[in-house]
Parts: sequence; C-alpha cells; structure tokens
Amino acid sequence: MMGLSLRGWAWIAGLLFAAAVWAGLAWAVGVWKDSLREEGRAEVRAEWTRQVVADQVKEDRKEAARRRAQQEAQDAHAQDLARAAADAAGARAAADRLRAQLAAFAASGRSSRGDPAPAGGGAAAGDPIGVLADVLSRADERAGVLAAYADAARTAGQLCERSYDALIAPP
Repeated sequence: MMGLSLRGWAWIAGLLFAAAVWAGLAWAVGVWKDSLREEGRAEVRAEWTRQVVADQVKEDRKEAARRRAQQEAQDAHAQDLARAAADAAGARAAADRLRAQLAAFAASGRSSRGDPAPAGGGAAAGDPIGVLADVLSRADERAGVLAAYADAARTAGQLCERSYDALIAPP
C-alpha cells in the first residue's frame, strides 16, 4: 500500500470542503438565529420599558391628585379655623357687652336701694344681683373656652375626614 491515489485525495478534499461549507453555514444560521432572538429580546425589553413608564406616569398622576386633595383639605381646614376664630371674636364681643350691661344693671340696682358698694374686689354676700352677674360672667367665660375647644376639635375632625377621603378616593 503505497498511498492514496489522486482520486482518493480528491475525495477527501471534497469531504473536507463540504464539512467546511457545512460548518460555515451552520455558523451563519446560528448567528442569524441569535440576531433574531436578540431583536425579539430588544422588542420585549422595549415593550416592558414602555409599560413600566406608563405605569409610573399613571401612579404619578394618582399621587398628584392625592396631593391636590390633601392640599384642598388643608385649605378648607384653614378656612374653618378662620371662621371659628371670627365667630369666637364676635361671641367674645357680645359677651363683653353683656357683662357691661350686667355690671351696669347691678350698679343701678344697688344705687336704687341705697346699698353701699362692696368694700373689696368681690360681690357683697347680700347682693343677689351682683352674685348673679358674677356667676353668669364666669359661666360665659367657661362656655367660651369650651366653645373654642369644640370648634378646634370639630375642624380637626373634618380635616382628618377630608384627608382620609382624599387618600382612598379613586382619582
């Protein structure tokens, strides 16, 4: 056995050439498939990114609506407090006028009976009008304090309700 003939070498060269062509084609097809997969992945990533951005924009709008509603609740609370303060000032002025009238009435009652004025800073024990004026004055002062507390509690409760409603309300 001497070696291969020219025909044998041609046959082997043809097989090697065919194998090389086959390998090249397989590599090219693999590259093509990978590029198609990568394009598909890029499309999926782009769609996912668009969806995430759309969801974030939607959430941002909801949050902005909640903030606006919270601010509106705060503004309404401030207006309620201002109204309550104005009403309290009017009530204090009316109470001061009433106290002045009571004091004048008590003084006129003492002077018409000829009772002497009390010696100290308080009302005389025998002066029922003076005692009544003092009791009414103290009761009115206490009612003013309680009314201010009630107004503050009411407006705070309304602020809480408005804030809660703003948070749970659909935009």
